[in-house]
Amino acid sequence: MSVPRILQLPLFSILLFGCSMFGGLSSNAVPPVLIQKTPFPPLPSNISSRTFDLRTDLIVSRTGSVVRAELMNSSGDPEWDSMAVNSIMTWKYSPATLNGNPIQMRISQVAHIVHTPPLTMILSQIICRTPAEADSAYNALQNGMSFDSLISEIPPSGSVINSGYLGEIDIRQFSEDIQQELQKLRVNMYTQPLHLGMYYAIFMRHQSLRIEPLPR
Repeated sequence: MSVPRILQLPLFSILLFGCSMFGGLSSNAVPPVLIQKTPFPPLPSNISSRTFDLRTDLIVSRTGSVVRAELMNSSGDPEWDSMAVNSIMTWKYSPATLNGNPIQMRISQVAHIVHTPPLTMILSQIICRTPAEADSAYNALQNGMSFDSLISEIPPSGSVINSGYLGEIDIRQFSEDIQQELQKLRVNMYTQPLHLGMYYAIFMRHQSLRIEPLPR
């Protein structure tokens, strides 16, 4: 028997302000850029404010994953704070670089929490490492190659972000530029290559969730 996977999404929004690096780093160091956010949990009723700033202290690895997260201020609810940290630990960055080479970096970042409805779409993505690879993938789609077939031919990016089926997601986890492009996307159509941190993404929109078999 097969069942569809359905993602339950809370009501929330995050606006990210610029991150800052901690001292002792070369001027040739480039800080990580947040490219994909996981929703925070719904705000409990005992938090009176529906909007507030959450200050974070993070360590982002060479692959762009968060290996440590600490809140520098509290929402006022310790349980929500703990769940918020769990969400932050799944955020995805393009890694920091030093002289062009990926490095681990400690950063501080402010998240502006706003209580708003989610904006969901059912998507797949193709992740390319260079503009030339992205253009080649886009041309293959334009010449009639199926999105799924192309996904199978693209090698893994070597980061926490890879090509494949995303399912139903809140597109506000992406940057404003990508959100705008996705909102214009019709069902069964795909975007041009979009800049996603240090990578390039092509997204396809689906009409309905895929049905996937349960593991044996």
